[in-house]
Amino acid sequence: MKNLKTFLGCCIAIACFTIQSAYAQKGGIMVYGSLNYHETTAGHQFSAAPLGAAYFFTDNMNVGLNYGFNSSKNKALDFTDHSHEVGPFYSNTWPLSEHFMLIGQVDVHYLWGDQHVNSNGAMVDGKYNGYLFRVYPLVGIALGKGWALKAKIAELSYKKTNSKDPAIPNDHEVITGINGSTVGLGLSKNLFVKN
Repeated sequence: MKNLKTFLGCCIAIACFTIQSAYAQKGGIMVYGSLNYHETTAGHQFSAAPLGAAYFFTDNMNVGLNYGFNSSKNKALDFTDHSHEVGPFYSNTWPLSEHFMLIGQVDVHYLWGDQHVNSNGAMVDGKYNGYLFRVYPLVGIALGKGWALKAKIAELSYKKTNSKDPAIPNDHEVITGINGSTVGLGLSKNLFVKN
């Protein structure tokens, strides 16, 4: 029952916090976000990927700032990771028809975090930082009255982290194409600034 309540709470939070402009308007403000929760017998993961706000400087283009976090724990491996990312983004919307749109977004983020790792029988707490560059397309379906359903359909990203502790290795990650980690679904709503 606890897991069901957590799942329903996350669904409601996603519906409330995934507010983004479906039909852009110059001078409008966009806020959006995505909350994710995953639990297994070995541990759990909770993240926002990411939360952001932007300003439309044309009818279809906006720039803004977003923030994301990830908290994961694996009891079986005695591993925890708490990471954060923040940085600017650029987004462009191309209407395909009255009800469909294609959206492209670019994120450039600074990363930082800390890990608790069991390394060769010794517990190590370490910190790291780095950067993330991500480009991805979304397909939007207008639902009326400013609401839209949006789906992230692929991703190209590069993440590089540098450890401040020798026990935690420096790392890099490249994500390309379409797979489970690159597909996402969200709900959006227009916000306009009245002149």
